[in-house]
Amino acid sequence: MIQLYVLAIAYLLIGSGFLLSDSYGLTFPLLLSLRYAFRTHKAVRRILILGGLLLTLALAFLPMDPGPWLLGDFVPMLNVFSLTIWYVYQALRGIGVKQDEQQTVLDATGLYMERNKRNLGFVTMSIAIIHFVAPQLVLL
Repeated sequence: MIQLYVLAIAYLLIGSGFLLSDSYGLTFPLLLSLRYAFRTHKAVRRILILGGLLLTLALAFLPMDPGPWLLGDFVPMLNVFSLTIWYVYQALRGIGVKQDEQQTVLDATGLYMERNKRNLGFVTMSIAIIHFVAPQLVLL
């Protein structure tokens, strides 16, 4: 389904914009506006998290042709899933949920992405560009 292809690319580009907003927000004010909308509007957070979960499932079971039937878009699917986890981490951190002593997978992934935001932003952007330019290269 070509709609999933376009949605995956858009989701990856928006995610890379969020990750690069700290580094390049002054140069590109749209990135700061995206981050502000995410932090202030609950509907934006819900749309990004729910959309990421649905898109992850769709990329897992309905890959682009000529990919295999199951997990054909594995790299974009993993990247969309990690962005979704990071959005959940940011949303929970923003509303002040108390952390337990144990570190969960959500905390570990969120902290890793926080430490490496700039690099992961460029990796996410490159995955989106490669997925757009040559979708046949994104096979398992």
